[in-house]
Amino acid sequence: MSDELTQSIRLLNSLALKLKAKRMAAGALNLASPEVKIHLDSAESSDPIDVEQKELRETNSLVEEFMLLANVSVARQIQESFPGTAVLRRHLPPPHSNFEKLQDLLMKLKGMTLDVSSSGALADPNEPAFNTLVRIMATRCMLSAEYFCAGSVSRETFGHYGLASPIYTHFTSPIRRYADVLAHRQLAASIGYTPLHATLHTKSHVEQVMSVINRRHRMAQMAGRASVEFYVGLALKARNLAQQDNEGVVEEAFVIRAFRNGLAVFVSKLGIEGLVTFKNEQEFDSESYSVTLPGPSGTAKVAVFDRVRVKIRVEQDKNTLRGKVKMALVSPVSSVGL
Repeated sequence: MSDELTQSIRLLNSLALKLKAKRMAAGALNLASPEVKIHLDSAESSDPIDVEQKELRETNSLVEEFMLLANVSVARQIQESFPGTAVLRRHLPPPHSNFEKLQDLLMKLKGMTLDVSSSGALADPNEPAFNTLVRIMATRCMLSAEYFCAGSVSRETFGHYGLASPIYTHFTSPIRRYADVLAHRQLAASIGYTPLHATLHTKSHVEQVMSVINRRHRMAQMAGRASVEFYVGLALKARNLAQQDNEGVVEEAFVIRAFRNGLAVFVSKLGIEGLVTFKNEQEFDSESYSVTLPGPSGTAKVAVFDRVRVKIRVEQDKNTLRGKVKMALVSPVSSVGL
């Protein structure tokens, strides 16, 4: 296609690729977790019938790059205009000790060296599912990003580690984030479009608002994860009914933690995590991060990063009466009776 709209989008995409390459060269990290796509019964119905990992396209990155550029540009503008009260967002670099366990895991079990200063070091193009798993585990080693008042911290701590940007804010989503609304108000005032309310000139007030927003943001993240688990549970239950199988569905998973009494696993196809629990404690080796499980034809050692197969079903929680995802090990051995 060679129409004007197509050519414009292709030009924007070429610019987005350059922006992304520049960020990555500066040390930005690609640590986004996979999103889950819920299939509904129909456009008029809210009943989930299936679930899968959402496929990201190049245009997703196109939009993301220009949103990041807008956020950085606005951050610079409002910080210059309101150095004492600008609403900004930062991501402090994590202490090296946070990554020690993950680095030890990768070295012992995969022979890999983790270098979080480069997103390329976290990528394994031959095994995208494993790449996703490492990104998720690396993200959990990091500190949480936070909103802050520009006049409350030193200029040297403004930076956003994950984006490799010296300054950042949230501006592009005012319909769903209050911090973006405040950034819009400060930007409008900085270009003389509208006066700024007196409270946004007061550092103590902005500090108090940032504290509330950070707390609410954490609560929203937890609610979001709970919502995904809830709808995934409904979708899996619907899939079981459609297949007339109340025993659950079997999917491949990666082991992300091993214990004496169970395994924590990540089902990459569905983008969900879960626990496989054992009734009895098993032999656990802390050096190899593995647990030895008895089976009908001998024992099997299961370690972190191993691929296993799990049966996923939905049970009603006795306390909340809601569907809750339950997992059981199918192979290399069954966890039934363990």
